[in-house]
Amino acid sequence: MRLRLRLVVALSLAACAQGESTPPAVTPSSAGNPTGRWLCRPDLPLADDACRSADLTATELHADGSRTIVAHHAADRPRVDCFYVYPTVDLELVPGNHQDLTDTRRMSATTVAQAARFTEACALWVPLYHQVTLGTYLQPRSVLDRGLALAFTDIERAFAEYLAHADRSRKIVLIGHSQGAEMVNRLLRRFFDDDASLRARLLLAMPIGGDVDALAGSARGGTAKNIPVCTRPDEIGCIVAYRSYAAGERVEPDRWAPPPGHETVCVHPVTLSTEPHSLSRTYFAVWPELRRFMHGVDDVTTPFVLVRDFYAARCVRGPGGYAWLEVSPVAAGNDTRPVDLHDRRFRIGNLGLHILDMQLAQGDLVDMVARRVAQDTESRQ
Repeated sequence: MRLRLRLVVALSLAACAQGESTPPAVTPSSAGNPTGRWLCRPDLPLADDACRSADLTATELHADGSRTIVAHHAADRPRVDCFYVYPTVDLELVPGNHQDLTDTRRMSATTVAQAARFTEACALWVPLYHQVTLGTYLQPRSVLDRGLALAFTDIERAFAEYLAHADRSRKIVLIGHSQGAEMVNRLLRRFFDDDASLRARLLLAMPIGGDVDALAGSARGGTAKNIPVCTRPDEIGCIVAYRSYAAGERVEPDRWAPPPGHETVCVHPVTLSTEPHSLSRTYFAVWPELRRFMHGVDDVTTPFVLVRDFYAARCVRGPGGYAWLEVSPVAAGNDTRPVDLHDRRFRIGNLGLHILDMQLAQGDLVDMVARRVAQDTESRQ
């Protein structure tokens, strides 16, 4: 089981499984993000910024077998800020909080795979934090809650530092996946829910793959009381969230089921509705650990592969108010480039395609931010 958990999460995060050690528990006195503990922020030297210095070149795989090299183009002067929190990269089964923030290889690889492409639309701020280990999620809820609260002390302090340094006229996008999504939820409640001035600066919140709910039949009243779920393409200051599952997969929400009277949030990353639609650009990191689980990438030399309009998705609501993003390939025949969603190696228990949440719709999530940046810029002129 230990090996399987390591493999599954490594697939998800495209992180290198090197330098792992059992983390000692973090005490309150050792938590708290001190100045300088950032993976990415726009005032860092380029070489020290994991997001701006990353090679995001992708090999696009076409249905006819041909290929195209696609370069990444970051915005020259991004007008908004994206604050991203990475998911669980400490794969130890020993419960507690991650201690060592000096070896950042796994954090950096995950951030590059999930978030660095957002530099097309925004300036990225990515703090390090004493996250809970994978094993903490197997503990009673009280143990997990204590660990998450401790992890949030880092994120809270880092966001306060961001606010102290950033231009107050700039809009903010919050992005997080899995444990990072939980940190984004807490940021929404701590800083935005009761502060009208900060809500006015919120362009979007994207707690992807996390527990996000709203009152049944409403866009409000759940995870955040004053911040609505996005329902219109031109809406800002709202929440985009979903969990993804392969079409035909049995969905069992278990501990992720919404409370009575609430519904899980599923916002389609393209249509913002329940209507099916193709995902425009799916990016997969081609790390050495992943090559043997992917099709047609043996001779790929770029760090990413790209497929366009290869997967289709729709929001589905099941019993008890649990909702999810159902994803299926749209290709015919034996075309499985580059990932077969029904390969069980890409699933993690009853979380379905959780490990691919960000990759499947990455291009659409970036576009969602870019469109709102353009909309905000136009409104200011």
